[in-house]
Amino acid sequence: MSPTTTTIPAPMPRVGPIRSGTRRMRYDGALAPVLAFVVFFGVYLAVNPGLLTRFQLQSAANLIAPLALIALGQLLIVLIGGIDISIGAITSLCNVVFATQIAGLSAPGALLACIAVGVLCGAINGVLVAYVNLPAIAVTLATAFIYAALARQILDRPGGALSSEIYQVTSGELVPFVPIALVWVALIATGLWLFLQRTAFGRQVYGVGSGRAAVQSAGLKPRLTILVTFMVSGGIVSLGAVLLAGSTLTGDPRSGDPYLLNSIAVVALSGAAFAGGRGSILGTVLAAAVLGMVGNLLFFAGINSYWQYVISALIILAVVVIPRVGQFVIQQSALRRGHHE
Repeated sequence: MSPTTTTIPAPMPRVGPIRSGTRRMRYDGALAPVLAFVVFFGVYLAVNPGLLTRFQLQSAANLIAPLALIALGQLLIVLIGGIDISIGAITSLCNVVFATQIAGLSAPGALLACIAVGVLCGAINGVLVAYVNLPAIAVTLATAFIYAALARQILDRPGGALSSEIYQVTSGELVPFVPIALVWVALIATGLWLFLQRTAFGRQVYGVGSGRAAVQSAGLKPRLTILVTFMVSGGIVSLGAVLLAGSTLTGDPRSGDPYLLNSIAVVALSGAAFAGGRGSILGTVLAAAVLGMVGNLLFFAGINSYWQYVISALIILAVVVIPRVGQFVIQQSALRRGHHE
């Protein structure tokens, strides 16, 4: 009998956590917003060294925190391959519900009512998209008018019964130099990351966006996944509306209007794929911070507010386009080297 030989596979090279995290961020498209955040934070500090004062930190946090949460809600819908045009109207509706219901209910009761409204709005959108097979953009455009009308029916002008205690809990300081709004964003973002990355249902969210037919053929339920994703999105948006109401100490039926386009801009800046299946929680939060810093930076530079929109759009294009151009150049260089060899 001839001796037999057994091939022992070479051990896979161990990848450190930093390298693994960098690879993950590159795959999710989050590397560009992370670098953009570092650059703009440095520029911001150079132009406005007062950012590190307690007042400036708190003001910046209260500006960025609602946008970050509302953009996370938009990111969830983008992950399943859709887009939510009603997200600004949901913000307005939840904002006025929290501001008005706090007069008759306790603060926790008003918070629960606000979250319930956000989840219900998401459920209506989700049922129409998942089970009636209507396009998300058409459904959410239609429901945006309804939610906006309801918000104006509840409160036709800025008002409500918010107190300074609500401001302290939502927009004050946890300890000196630590704005509590950022703590809430960090907790919610971490919880959402665990939901998406550490649960089977969360992985289905990515699967529905990248290949709904494959998810269905695997015996899973993509319709239920879409419905629950819309509901979770509505819940997160309602928390953004609470932070917005707390920071301004008022309920406003039009408070969510700017957040529709801004949330889409943040998701674009975060590197998420609008076709679905790819997106980053960290990239979205940092992209919201970048857009907030850009607005403040241009304000301190004395640039007209109309030009601020143009410059913000150019920055978004630059952050999105430059990595793709760099990737194209690297691929072309590799191809040329292959031909020469």
